[in-house]
Amino acid sequence: MRKTTVVGMMLAATLAAGSVIALAEDSGALFKAKCAMCHGDEGQGKMKFPALKGTKKTEAEIVAMLTKGGAEKAPHTKAINGLTADEAAGLAKFVKGLK
Repeated sequence: MRKTTVVGMMLAATLAAGSVIALAEDSGALFKAKCAMCHGDEGQGKMKFPALKGTKKTEAEIVAMLTKGGAEKAPHTKAINGLTADEAAGLAKFVKGLK
């Protein structure tokens, strides 16, 4: 019985790790599709658009910008409209990880 529990726990941990990896990959793809056109492939900023790499904003502030909109000139409410809460959180975590 105990052996089954350990195997079950290991399987659950493996599946959870796979979900985190999949979410990270999805967030990277979402960043490239929705953000990179203005903020650069690596978040370095382009033309008049600010760099996201090394941002001082918290993940919560990034999620708020993605879901509620940013500055007047930022098209976040149009270009990123329709993000799920998980997508916004994943993008925020991805942006905070840009080095």
